[in-house]
Amino acid sequence: MDIVVKSALGAVVIAVLLTIARRGQYLLTGLLVSVPAVSLYTWWWVGREHGVGPLRTAVRAAMWSAIPWVVYLGVVYLLAGRLPLWATLVCGVATYLVVALVFLLVLQSRT
Repeated sequence: MDIVVKSALGAVVIAVLLTIARRGQYLLTGLLVSVPAVSLYTWWWVGREHGVGPLRTAVRAAMWSAIPWVVYLGVVYLLAGRLPLWATLVCGVATYLVVALVFLLVLQSRT
């Protein structure tokens, strides 16, 4: 049941963002995508179910994920209008995954 509640909360966040975008509020949508709404309840459950140690580890990884996220955004920004939308997003996600994998390997080698 716990996973159903978590999924429902995620769906509500996405629905709200899509509703705002459909109303033409693209700047607001872009800002709200980065609001820690998803991480807020994720950190809550990780902290409650697994304790402070795992919570700190997950938060540290999330801080490092800011770099792959910015790379992803940069790729999407640069390719938008030059490639079809699907190709732009695939390139952005692929770039994110490569950069995130590098960070994951580096972080795991340090622990």
